[in-house]
Amino acid sequence: MVDPSHNPERDPFLRKKIVRLRTVTLGFVLLCAVVVGRLFVVQWIDRSDYQLLARRQYERQVTLDAERGTIYDRNMNKIAVNLINYSFAADPSFMEEADKDRVAENFARVFHKPQSEYRKLLARKNAFVWLERKVPDMLADKIRHDVKGLIRLQSLRRYYPYGKAAAALLGFTNIDNVGVSGLEMQFQSELGGENGWAILQADALGRLQPSPDYPHKDPVNGRDAVLTIDIHYQTVALQELEKAVREYEADEGMAVILAPRTGEVLAMANYPAFDPNAPEKANPALFRNRVITDLYEPGSTFKAFSAVAALEEKVRDPDERIFCENGQIKLFNHIIHDSKKHGTLSFTQVVQKSSNIGIIKTALELGSDRLYQYVRAFGFGNETGVELDGEVKGMLKHPTQWSGLTLPMISIGQEIGVTALQLANAYGAIANGGRLNRPYVLQCFTDKSGRRYEEKGPQAVRTVASRETMTTVSTMLKEAVEGGTGRRVQIKGVEIAGKTGTAQKVEQGSRSYSREHFNASFVGFFPVRDPQLVFLVIISNPRRSIWGEASAAVTARQILEQILNAPDDVARAINRILAEEAMEKDLRKDDAGPDVRYLSVDAAVNILERLQVEYRVSGKGDMITNQQWTWDEKTQQRVLFLATGPRKSGPSDEAKPGYIRLPDVRGLSLRMAMNRLHESGIGVKIKGSGYVVAQYPRPGSSMRIGDPCLLQCRPGFQ
Repeated sequence: MVDPSHNPERDPFLRKKIVRLRTVTLGFVLLCAVVVGRLFVVQWIDRSDYQLLARRQYERQVTLDAERGTIYDRNMNKIAVNLINYSFAADPSFMEEADKDRVAENFARVFHKPQSEYRKLLARKNAFVWLERKVPDMLADKIRHDVKGLIRLQSLRRYYPYGKAAAALLGFTNIDNVGVSGLEMQFQSELGGENGWAILQADALGRLQPSPDYPHKDPVNGRDAVLTIDIHYQTVALQELEKAVREYEADEGMAVILAPRTGEVLAMANYPAFDPNAPEKANPALFRNRVITDLYEPGSTFKAFSAVAALEEKVRDPDERIFCENGQIKLFNHIIHDSKKHGTLSFTQVVQKSSNIGIIKTALELGSDRLYQYVRAFGFGNETGVELDGEVKGMLKHPTQWSGLTLPMISIGQEIGVTALQLANAYGAIANGGRLNRPYVLQCFTDKSGRRYEEKGPQAVRTVASRETMTTVSTMLKEAVEGGTGRRVQIKGVEIAGKTGTAQKVEQGSRSYSREHFNASFVGFFPVRDPQLVFLVIISNPRRSIWGEASAAVTARQILEQILNAPDDVARAINRILAEEAMEKDLRKDDAGPDVRYLSVDAAVNILERLQVEYRVSGKGDMITNQQWTWDEKTQQRVLFLATGPRKSGPSDEAKPGYIRLPDVRGLSLRMAMNRLHESGIGVKIKGSGYVVAQYPRPGSSMRIGDPCLLQCRPGFQ
């Protein structure tokens, strides 16, 4: 029984126990308060910081690459595409030292790099480090990616299927697929699109997994680009330049092919070239597009512009006789020579035989101001306006800065600096009847739905001279090919107009001309009657033969021969023109008069008008089915009456089974046309041989499979 009078606090033993209990209780309460306070700080005050720290443990933000736009040539061949490859990264915080050793050893073996290089990367304290990027799938398959903390991501890499063919024009991209050279850089905003991003969750092994609940931004893919370039022409030009540089032991070569009617650039080749699929292995000097960046003196190819100025200003006429001083003339204490001794020549012969003295005498009568006016009108001394970065203006001084020798020197293509594109485009104005067009390489941009943006077309800059003058100069240039310095560019059955050039280079660091270093060139257009192509070839410093009529002219002919055998629309148009010219020549020799049966109405009318034959057309067909000579009492002359056949294009037939739309085979060789029609299940009837001038029914008509198509053929070039 407890004594009620007993006070426990007076008992020393009990008092100690109570104090101890109170101390423990207070300590526990304080500890709980601290824990609760800390939890309050963590859960509320510092919650965002700890959430961020936690996310860093298991979340990663990765870039979602936009798909770069494809680049196409004019025939929709892909010339710059994207390939799927892989990039490898690591999160060292997830990796044990043994894992880092395994990864470093694996990567060093596959990529032939020091193991220490990867070990150094894995020693970083970053949560994300790149190990290798843009790895082709064949190499990527050799990497063991089941290692904790090793991350494998799919990405895109730029690839150029035609390699070196258009490298300086297209340029290339860097490791991040961003254009850093050529059109890739210039059209970066259109081709590149906009990258997106996504938050991915890392599992216990550090592997990234997508989660639909996490935020992301989808990438916006780039637009495709369609160029005016024909990759076949581009490839042929580069191959022939390479052959010429090697054969003639030259330093380099350039080639340009244009469509004079529109200003479209069909080819723009530089040799030596680099491989855009491995630009890191190339000499950076090869990255520039020398066709628009490098200046040279054009030499005798420039005489055509002096001739245009003289004829347009009535200083000369084609038959006017000029004494060429037997090959030597003295001006301002300088002796100027011709390559051969010429006496008296007509002005046409001056151009044909490339007489320096004949042109200089003409220029002296023309005067500095008028010559300068025409040289500027042809576009020299200004950019052509082509949509390519890096184009230079050229070098053309104002007459107020000319010395006494400048006028005669410029008239023969010296003391002036031009680019290859400027010269080719200026010849395009001659071929085009006087209209100078702005050259261009981009047709349009397109999106994935096929919608077209920024579509380009022909853009006239100015009219340089009259069509009559340009036709006369074209005839002179044709004579230069057929009987002058350009003979080695001739192709049987093809009328080509053009001019060779052999120009001394200026010695570096001086104002004097070299006696050892030359530029050999040939520039021209064809067919003369209806020019479809302008072409220019420049061979720099050919050591085996300095003359343009050798290296440059021969190279130009070899390029043209391959173009004429191509199946594209431009080559077919050229072959149709050549075949019509051959047919017209045959008809002129035919005493019975022209036979234009089975030709298209347009082709028949074109030929009859050139032959100055009176004709009448009856019917609404698209092919001449019959013809008959009749005496017209009203005009008192013979008239050729032409009957046309009905159009064979029935829209209602197109949906019927067993019918096909007839392909266009005009301009193709007979063999190629027959193959094309047989592939489509169409029979063939043939009249003549050589190249297809006309076909009946007309292209695009709905035709029953197995029915015959009539092909009218004539010889073209041989």
